[in-house]
Amino acid sequence: MNVKERFNQLSPGRKKAVIWLLVGAVILLFVASGYNSSRTDKAQSLFGQHKTREIQLEPELIQKTLLREQRSQLDALQAEIDNIKKERLKTESEAKSTEKEEKEFPEIPSPDQLEQQVLLPRPLTSPPPPPPKSAQQQPQLIGNITVLANATPVPGNIPENDKKKARTVYLPPSFMEASLLTGFDASTSGTGKNSPEPLLLRIQTPAVLPNDIKANLAGCFIIAEAVGRLDKERADVRLVSLSCLSNEGKAIIDTQVKGFVTDSDSKVGLSGRVVSRMGAATARTVIAGFFGGLGDMLKTTATTQSVSPLGTTTSVDSSQIAKYSVGGGLAEGSQSLRDFYLDLAKQATPVIEVGATKKITVVISEGKDLEIKDKEGDTLQKRL
Repeated sequence: MNVKERFNQLSPGRKKAVIWLLVGAVILLFVASGYNSSRTDKAQSLFGQHKTREIQLEPELIQKTLLREQRSQLDALQAEIDNIKKERLKTESEAKSTEKEEKEFPEIPSPDQLEQQVLLPRPLTSPPPPPPKSAQQQPQLIGNITVLANATPVPGNIPENDKKKARTVYLPPSFMEASLLTGFDASTSGTGKNSPEPLLLRIQTPAVLPNDIKANLAGCFIIAEAVGRLDKERADVRLVSLSCLSNEGKAIIDTQVKGFVTDSDSKVGLSGRVVSRMGAATARTVIAGFFGGLGDMLKTTATTQSVSPLGTTTSVDSSQIAKYSVGGGLAEGSQSLRDFYLDLAKQATPVIEVGATKKITVVISEGKDLEIKDKEGDTLQKRL
């Protein structure tokens, strides 16, 4: 079966589709052949133009490039000249400095000048004056040891200033055990801090100084002041003065010192019991406020208020006068009682209660010169 017979056997719709496909294929072949022919002509024309194109440079552009190259060469030469000038100036300055140093060197004297200096007479110098005879003492020869000592001054000729200096003892920072002789109640309020509680301490053992040195201050008294601290439940103690007396009662030490006190737990301050006496006063203040509110209520129920364009007016009913007077008196009296109990509660703030005969440690925080005062005449007291 050939193509024609197959085409005749097709339906009319398919015949039409085949015809249109053939027509489209023919049209596409014609378009493609025309496009290729136009492209080849254009390419040949372009290649021919490139081959025959000539490059020409403008004479002004060449001159400009030559000028730029010459200018860059001139700039490089100028930079080299500047560097040479700088190096030359530097070498000249170094040469001048070396010349100055050479000039500053001292000249070496000749042998003739040295002989003249030796022959010149030296100026006569007077010997130092001998020390006064009172300050001199002949040395003593004891065996093979020579002893030379200054003359001891006469006790009656010592001035008063030297006496004071000789009777002063320096007490460095130290610590010592002590006993609390007086108990106290340290206030924790702001007013109590302005007026601290005084207390008396007695030193029980010698004071321990730096480098394991001890000072015999046993038996001395210390005056201190205490202020309560509610946050720590302790009383902070600050030293005020130190008082000592000799065994014969003729030498006295009474001076101010700075320091603090630690308890048996080695913490700063003395632990105590917090005592608060403001509970009853606070309860009475609340009761007085309750009765004051009750009196205000009675006064309010006995009065009537009327609002007008002129304002608000309050009037008392004639039948409620007794009720109004009772409420007013109750309110005023309760207000006075409340203020009284409130002041009493403020004064009864918590205190730190510390008992006597407590073993504590006294710490001297700042060194002090202890001046020893001599007491002339009879002794103050006899030692027990």
